[in-house]
Amino acid sequence: MVVVVAAAATFLSCGVPGSGTVRTVDDDEVPYGLLDPPSPSAPPAPIGGPARAPVVVWTGGERLVPEATGGTCSENPATLVERLLAELVAGPSEETRAAGRSSAVPPDFGLDLVDLRDGTAEIGIEPETPLSAEQLPVAVGQVVLTVTSAPTVRSVVLVDDGEPVQVPLPGGVLTDEPVRASDYAELLPARLRAPGAIGCPRR
Repeated sequence: MVVVVAAAATFLSCGVPGSGTVRTVDDDEVPYGLLDPPSPSAPPAPIGGPARAPVVVWTGGERLVPEATGGTCSENPATLVERLLAELVAGPSEETRAAGRSSAVPPDFGLDLVDLRDGTAEIGIEPETPLSAEQLPVAVGQVVLTVTSAPTVRSVVLVDDGEPVQVPLPGGVLTDEPVRASDYAELLPARLRAPGAIGCPRR
């Protein structure tokens, strides 16, 4: 009882009039709209996925990181692929490098679109600088994930003088068959590994 009485005394001492009288206030005299019904809270913003746009893929720490380009998914696929390859060979911009991005593709690593047919892009390579065994799968992953971000492109085959070149998959297995984005998805952050998570929608 002593505790209850003490608590009640403390509460009453905090600015509550001690006269014991109660005054009724008209609704329109209540300030700040305190009697207004609460406005419905806005629905949470939807969590959007990566922008559906062509990308160039750079290295960032231990993962590959896609960066949206100025291109659009409505462009001619062959023209878009040629431009994406040119951007990839040119390397990341100063702003992108300042954000911690880099590239395993050397600036003198020639990359050209030879053919684009039935969803497969044939990319000619003219490597002036040899790549280490550790860099090669990453560089190939950059090329494949960049090129397959263009509409209609589902796979990539690298050729040298018209002959398919064996390329390493992330696990080290070599193949001269067309490779897909899914073959290098494990090099991306986990949230971007699902089919179609980056790049243009498939036509």
